[in-house]
Amino acid sequence: MRKITADYIYPVNIAPIKNGVVHISDSGEILYVGSLRKGDEEYYKGIICPGFVNVHCHTELSYAKSKIEAGNGIDSFIGELEGLKRSITEEEKIFSIEEALLEMQENGIVAVGDIMNSDLSIGAKSKSSIQFYNFIELFGSQANVTDKVWQKGIELYNETAKPKNIIPHAPYSLSLDLFKKINAFQNNSSTITIHHLESRGEVDYFESASGPMAERFKSWGLKFPEHIPSNKRPLQTIGKYLKNSKRVLLIHNTFIEKSDLDFAKKTFNETYYGLCPNSNLYIENILPAMDVLQSQELNMCIGTDSLASNTSLSILDEIKTLKDNFDISTEELIKWATLNGARALGFESLYGSIEVGKKPGIILIDDELNLLEVLL
Repeated sequence: MRKITADYIYPVNIAPIKNGVVHISDSGEILYVGSLRKGDEEYYKGIICPGFVNVHCHTELSYAKSKIEAGNGIDSFIGELEGLKRSITEEEKIFSIEEALLEMQENGIVAVGDIMNSDLSIGAKSKSSIQFYNFIELFGSQANVTDKVWQKGIELYNETAKPKNIIPHAPYSLSLDLFKKINAFQNNSSTITIHHLESRGEVDYFESASGPMAERFKSWGLKFPEHIPSNKRPLQTIGKYLKNSKRVLLIHNTFIEKSDLDFAKKTFNETYYGLCPNSNLYIENILPAMDVLQSQELNMCIGTDSLASNTSLSILDEIKTLKDNFDISTEELIKWATLNGARALGFESLYGSIEVGKKPGIILIDDELNLLEVLL
């Protein structure tokens, strides 16, 4: 058993404990957390908190690190990424995934919501100590490809370790038939996640079939699906196809408005809002609409997105960006990065807070939010 003390313990489920103490079993289970010092503890200068939960990552895209120019917008990003996919070997892609998983582990990340479009990450993840929620992501805006896309998704789902789910890529990239299939597949214990309002063009596309997203689909020779234009915002258009899940995890929310929050509140069982601020800066050079998101008490959590759209896979780097740009306390940000993320993925029985019976991982950070050491 290890006995650890520090200037502050952030259990997350309760208020920070000055000069707190944590007892941990050899298997990593929390046996005690409180303020009773006996003098035989390992002392660390700084803040001890649980391991981080990265609610949104594309480990498959790790091969694209530093290969896509930043700041050119989502359309340019997608175009460059599609070109890269065909120029990198499978061996290079798998190696980059292994490196990315090691980077996340070294950055104190203990659980990840990982987006999968192929089986490339399966082997690396099977050898990692990180807990994954595997999201099999589907897209296909044309109704005539629904059955082919669905069958491919089911095959990948059957290859993939639990916990797992089949999920939609984004409101704009699926036909209604494909949304219906995914919705029917859900159950009352699953998390469904979707990219949401990453660019302004998404709103224009739904409301009036106009803007850069509409032009992109035209340039690809694709017909607009039957629900475009809907004369409504994206979530109001497709939200009923997310209702069968226990938890809905909306990712990015860069152009979110109060009407979206109100719709989610009345429509979904549990809604979580995942932020990937450094990715938003990398692609669109804009940060999430925090004035809207902070106007209500919401379940906020944090992801890193991929190395295609980020310079690191560090939750602390995301926290620093939010803290530098918005009035959010360190205590609140750590909650978003730990317990809220664990709840979003259904992992709260083991991760997210330093509570007796859990195995959340233990990390040490300083007052300036630098990672000092991964203790467990």
